[in-house]
Amino acid sequence: MTLTGNTRLAFLIFFASHIPITLMVDGQAFFPRSWYPQALIDVVDWYAATFKDKLMSYPRETWFTSMISIEIFFQLPFFFVAVHTLLQQKQIQPSKETKVDDLSCNNVKRMNKNNESTKPPTNATTPPSTSATISGNGHFRSLCLIYGASTATTLVPILSCVAFDPETSLTEKCILFGFYLPYLFFPAWLVWIAFWNEDVFADSGGRGGVNGENKAKVF
Repeated sequence: MTLTGNTRLAFLIFFASHIPITLMVDGQAFFPRSWYPQALIDVVDWYAATFKDKLMSYPRETWFTSMISIEIFFQLPFFFVAVHTLLQQKQIQPSKETKVDDLSCNNVKRMNKNNESTKPPTNATTPPSTSATISGNGHFRSLCLIYGASTATTLVPILSCVAFDPETSLTEKCILFGFYLPYLFFPAWLVWIAFWNEDVFADSGGRGGVNGENKAKVF
């Protein structure tokens, strides 16, 4: 499995939606409240009170604020890089399926005799240049590993606080887990993809298989 097809689309939606969430919601746990309009503050306060999310309740604990600082200064820039890269891959993928119309041998001979260009007909679609595309086996793959491992790790204490909160019921814990688990699942999934595939955009699995016979190089 690589970052192609529906998997690429799922990660594109995840990263794109994460940008406004980080800036407008999670950022309130780090930046001064005065930086935000009252309407956004009220929404976050309503969420924290309604679903009993103590982590997002004002004032926030210092350790949680430090986690949000990682999200803002490290994860947020990566979101923009990831969205740009995944959109770029969408633009070049059709070129792999596009075929230039084959010229018959007779047409080639006739064109050669008339000293005409042997280029394909103007109605043939030629693949766009991919020289400026970001490689799936270079720095982007390394960033995927770093982002995924770091983010999944930060979710461990967050989910632990939710799970062992004595003031919330089982139903309330499950609802909060529903909010937080995607931010564990997608980073962990990204680590899996980047670890087992030397090229995260390859059409098929990378050199490393899930059986561990030939692990892909990490960097």
